[in-house]
Amino acid sequence: MANIGYIQVVRHCNHFCGFCSNPTTPYTHTFDSMKVLVDDFVKRGYFGVILTGGEPTLHPELPRICEYARNSGLHVRMITNGSRLADPDFARQMGDAGLQLVHVSVYSVRPEVESVLRGMDGTLPKAFAAVRNAHEHGVEVNINCVINRLNADHLHENIQYWIENHPYIRHFVWNNLDPSMGRAEVNQAQFTPRLR
Repeated sequence: MANIGYIQVVRHCNHFCGFCSNPTTPYTHTFDSMKVLVDDFVKRGYFGVILTGGEPTLHPELPRICEYARNSGLHVRMITNGSRLADPDFARQMGDAGLQLVHVSVYSVRPEVESVLRGMDGTLPKAFAAVRNAHEHGVEVNINCVINRLNADHLHENIQYWIENHPYIRHFVWNNLDPSMGRAEVNQAQFTPRLR
């Protein structure tokens, strides 16, 4: 199994998912602090690195650290809500910087459900655009989904949508909700699925 390192580029996010288990803090890596981590991963013989957050695309030096990691020989991945990749120019910039695989988090293909899960309206069209843009700029796309009370009854619709509209997606990551931390702990009753 390949070793893959993680860098939490930033801890803040531009979405407000009610089930998020990540604590929001103002901590942000500098380019130099990320470079130290990349160098350590290379020294340890890691296969790749995942740039994550919070929302990593909020970091102004994300393309630069992506390029540094790729030029250091690492396979570069990113986990994102897709909001910035919806901009074709940013998607091109990340593809040009060496991003090879992106995990776009989409929890429901029903707009009204996705809006509740994200804590804001209008995120689903941006996620769809992010998936298209990344693919068009040579970045492999996976879909992340946190299983929760509001989407558990229609996960099959999500899969059907991706198969019919984005057949190049080959991998789905199904995450369990962690109700013990962050907003997920506070909002357990609203988002934690229960067996009947």
